[in-house]
Amino acid sequence: MSIEDEILREIKPTAAEDRKVRAVIDSLSKKVIDASRKLDAHIEVMLVGSVAKGTHLKSPDIDLFMLFPESTDLEELRTKGLAVGRKVLDGKEHFAQHPYVRGMFQGFQVDLVPCFRIRDTREKMSAVDRTPFHTDFVKKHLKKGEADQVRLLKRFMKGVECYGAEAKVQGFSGYLCELLVMRFGSFRGVLEAAAQWKVGDKLVLPEFEEKDFHETLTFVDPVDSTRNVASAVAPETLLRFVMASRAYLASPDRKFFFPAERVPWTSAKIQEVAGRRLDNLLSVSFAKLDLIDDVVYPQLGKSLSNITATLERAEFGIEKTTVHVDSTTHLLVELSSISLPKERKHRGPPVNSENANEFLAKWNSIGVSKPYVESGRWYVIVKREFPRADDLLRAKIGSIPLGKDVKGLGTYNVQSGSELLSQEHLDALTRHFDERMPWER
Repeated sequence: MSIEDEILREIKPTAAEDRKVRAVIDSLSKKVIDASRKLDAHIEVMLVGSVAKGTHLKSPDIDLFMLFPESTDLEELRTKGLAVGRKVLDGKEHFAQHPYVRGMFQGFQVDLVPCFRIRDTREKMSAVDRTPFHTDFVKKHLKKGEADQVRLLKRFMKGVECYGAEAKVQGFSGYLCELLVMRFGSFRGVLEAAAQWKVGDKLVLPEFEEKDFHETLTFVDPVDSTRNVASAVAPETLLRFVMASRAYLASPDRKFFFPAERVPWTSAKIQEVAGRRLDNLLSVSFAKLDLIDDVVYPQLGKSLSNITATLERAEFGIEKTTVHVDSTTHLLVELSSISLPKERKHRGPPVNSENANEFLAKWNSIGVSKPYVESGRWYVIVKREFPRADDLLRAKIGSIPLGKDVKGLGTYNVQSGSELLSQEHLDALTRHFDERMPWER
């Protein structure tokens, strides 16, 4: 038996498991309809996602859409849709691009999502209205035997940390996995193609028109040609998948599907691996935000980007950054050097500039040196306000444009070097310095 046959036996639901899922969906659908009638919400329910398409793994999530007539007011859709969700699920409302309710129902995680029932994707009125079309397309066009190939691809993607279009992962959605199998015929066919991919490549199903989206990877949505299904894929995620595909084809192993978990290193191990790099590492840490990942991670990305921009403007070189969330949020920035010379060369205007006198008047008395001319331009040696990067951030963090909810926290802990070797940072430090691929652990 091949590795892939063995993996498929582990990940594919049995007939009994599928019957249980279907029974839960029937019960859930009935409760949703009953709740909608009590709230005078005129809806139909539609199962979407991997369970509807038959490409799900064991213990799947259930995605049930509540389809409102197109004539429904958007605010009414949101209000009544969330109200139905609250009545059915002991869950929590989530707001990313579109509001929905997530909770547990008879042992399964469920998303109840209100949307409009539209007849054509050109009529899209909310962010999720095309999803039922995706479900119908896959059910009609996925060939016999390809569902199992999708399952293998999804489990492989999970194992190499490339699965999911959410902001935390920036990877391959389940729908994209299904389209890839349709395009290349099998799990191995996808990997053989991916082994040759590069940033900027464009894919499309046969008989569909190619479009140029100028993104990391393009796969034109056969349901809506104005959309790139692969728009979420980040360059580093694409390159990791390319590397994983090459490595697996060269030496197939179950560790690509089920890698060893990353175990936090001890402080001694971190010092051993990091060496002098630890001296040049700083962390901005703060409380974990109680929001969904698709709200949190864009804010963390913005915060980290503006922190590094602040450091770069002060002439600190950035080597590597890491975002890590456990019980605390950690933004790690590794620098070429955490400290710079106490003095720096400050460039002034050209000698013949009308601003030259203003420059001289300002710097004659406060510069470390007198202004001097070099290559037709005025210069002066000045004291650096913050020779150390951690001191700079402690002073400036309150004025840096952070994500809205990050900014609302108001309290940030800036630490560096050996200060980071306490227990609360070990998981984040391991994530930063353990540069092995998942299948190499």
